[in-house]
Amino acid sequence: MNRYLILGSLFLFSALNASNTENRPSSLELNALTITAQKEETTLQETPISISVLTATEIEDRNLQSIKEAASYVPSLLLFDLGGTGTLQPSMRGLGTDSSIGSPTVGLYVDGIPYSSTAGMDAPLQDVERIEVLRGPQGSLYGKYAESGVINIITKEPTNETRINLNSQLGSDNLRSLSLNASGALIEDRLFAGVSMRHYEKEGFMENTYLNKNYNDREQQYGKLHLRYQPMENLSFALVSSKLKRRDGAFAMNLVGAQDILKVASDIENFDHSDVEMHAFKVKYDHQPYRFESITSHKKDRYRRNVDYDASPLHLFHASQDTTTRMLSQEFRVSSKEADQNWLLGFSAERGKEEGGSYISSILPGMSSYHPASTKGDAIGLFGQITQPVIENFDLILGFRWDRDNKSIDIPTLNDKKTYEAFSPKVALQYQPNEQNSLYLSASKGYRSGGFYASAAPGYSKNFDKETLWNYEIGHKATLFDQRLMLNSSVYYMDIDKMQVLSAVNAALGYISNAASATSKGVEIEVAWRFLEALTFRSGVGYNRTTFDEFKDAQGDYKGNQNPFAPKWSYSTGIEYRNLHGFYARVDYTGYSRMYLDKANQYEAKGYGLVHGKIGYERESFDLYLYAKNLLDKEHHTYGWFGGQYSFASEPREIGLQIAYRF
Repeated sequence: MNRYLILGSLFLFSALNASNTENRPSSLELNALTITAQKEETTLQETPISISVLTATEIEDRNLQSIKEAASYVPSLLLFDLGGTGTLQPSMRGLGTDSSIGSPTVGLYVDGIPYSSTAGMDAPLQDVERIEVLRGPQGSLYGKYAESGVINIITKEPTNETRINLNSQLGSDNLRSLSLNASGALIEDRLFAGVSMRHYEKEGFMENTYLNKNYNDREQQYGKLHLRYQPMENLSFALVSSKLKRRDGAFAMNLVGAQDILKVASDIENFDHSDVEMHAFKVKYDHQPYRFESITSHKKDRYRRNVDYDASPLHLFHASQDTTTRMLSQEFRVSSKEADQNWLLGFSAERGKEEGGSYISSILPGMSSYHPASTKGDAIGLFGQITQPVIENFDLILGFRWDRDNKSIDIPTLNDKKTYEAFSPKVALQYQPNEQNSLYLSASKGYRSGGFYASAAPGYSKNFDKETLWNYEIGHKATLFDQRLMLNSSVYYMDIDKMQVLSAVNAALGYISNAASATSKGVEIEVAWRFLEALTFRSGVGYNRTTFDEFKDAQGDYKGNQNPFAPKWSYSTGIEYRNLHGFYARVDYTGYSRMYLDKANQYEAKGYGLVHGKIGYERESFDLYLYAKNLLDKEHHTYGWFGGQYSFASEPREIGLQIAYRF
């Protein structure tokens, strides 16, 4: 019923707006929003890709604290939460990521630094300028980390303007948060600096009845330094360094058969600790009509976990992990913007390694084991894109990328290395009859690199090949009624080949193969409508159906089944009121339809919708808000993860007070 109400509202408000266009406030100016989705500056409405953008104002208004919370406002994007400790399984347009297989299907970039795994993907949103979500394969520009889409997080640059923001938050379960963002000029017009800091802690909503204490407490510390030096007007250097320190308790996880999902009788201290360091050095030089850019980045992650998988006082299945990953990357780009032609050429290289491992202990004979992690990899890529006018109002966009990815593994049970190559082309035709409308038709190829699966059943291959797909898409972007209404839509069809899947040998053993093919098709609609000076309506809906064309193993034939972690519907709708006297209020409704958790479609996560609200008073130097997340305290627990064994508890209602002060 929810999806029909949302779709109906889109047509209703369009009809109402068309019937009366007089005496309306001037523009939303959404079409003037500058983005860097194509690795060059363009406007949102002129970029021939299905894109959602969350600006700094929208992030603050919705009180979004992490990328997981932001995802619920983006059509066709799901970031499935593995217990609330920063590890997410992303799914875009029905193409999900199994955390046991390897690299994500959806790429995440923070200030140009790529996230090469799903661990720690729930990045904090601190001093963010905007979030750009690109739907569909972006392989021609981003390569292997962008098979089904890309999430770009761009933080704010320091400028001559002195900016100091202090934000404090108190809420349910003894939530306490304090953040500071400060930036300005150390030397006017030449040297700029920005600092961001955040402390967050919250008591868990689950209980360990055996140890008589909270089970899933959360604590985070975050800090970032941004230095920018501009010796000349057309030349700038920037250094961005950040560190996230998480000292979380247990996963919000329990056994499916537990009498109370919120109570666990574990005999050990469960924890999930992580340290994520990121550093980027950027150079930008403009010599009209050319621009040269360089991004050098380094990312280091360390994850330490202690998990009681039997969730009982018995020592049946305890696991500990200590793993460190490092990634060094370099990208060079040169581009040109001229009246009759735009083009971009680039080169990228990266080198990474993972060390450490996990240990399983048990009183049961034969259960204890050590699983070392020792992998290395390096990759290079060449990419480019050109936009060429064909005839009046028609542009042809051609893109390409060639990647070479070398991977190796060295552990007692496996010593091997493989090379994967991929060519990712793109062709698009864009028609812009006027400034208010843009239509595009595109075909693009994406891929997901191959890798190793050391736990493969004896006698089966421990490596798997790359996964590829072709995406065919048509889209329309419009700004109507003096730019008070934005209406963007897209229709797509994806043909997925050599799909990486976990194939079963029996109930206990399996291997990763490229045994499946699948089809994904869907529709996306986004609307923003400022129908009064103080009232703005925003809504987005995505419909997707991703099914296996071919896939079978020793346990069954899955042809026609839906891909796991691929809800048919994703939706959000909200209305915001902000007047000149300082009063502010908004309400949002976000949700997903049901989805399956396994290839056999045996275990199902029910659909749900959540209501969020916020009211407040805003002045020039301070803001005061009362907010609620999951206002109706809707339970949406997930039962049946990992072959029907585990459940994830959903977060209860959160009510809090937020105070922001600006100097």
